[in-house]
Amino acid sequence: MEMLNREFKAVVQDMTHVYLGAQMTVKEMMSYEDVPFKVKAIFNKYFGSHEQTEMKVCDLMGSVDSSDFAYQVIKQLKIKFKVGIYTVKRNSEVYKSKTLSPDEFYELYASGEKIFVEEIVFNKLALLAFST
Repeated sequence: MEMLNREFKAVVQDMTHVYLGAQMTVKEMMSYEDVPFKVKAIFNKYFGSHEQTEMKVCDLMGSVDSSDFAYQVIKQLKIKFKVGIYTVKRNSEVYKSKTLSPDEFYELYASGEKIFVEEIVFNKLALLAFST
């Protein structure tokens, strides 16, 4: 499992999105130069305190409640969550990646189903329009 976690600690960008590896800690994310400053500022302001720097990004974002202001920030930023879902087919476990909206993600996260959060996807246009 450690090898799998290491694979999801990268930051990748294309023309329209920033893909943040969900298995890195907040402290690791803040130290990466490839993470846009605005993403760091948003995490710093809306998603945690100094006590939570050792938490994984996926755990921190998974703990957001729909009544929290941070949830409204997630919706406003049009954040998507890429998760691996484990299902059983013909007596074997199958792993399938799926990109989910915030509502779908939080419903699945709360259900207790066996999932692995791979990436958090930020829309660059929404980041540009968002003011902290």
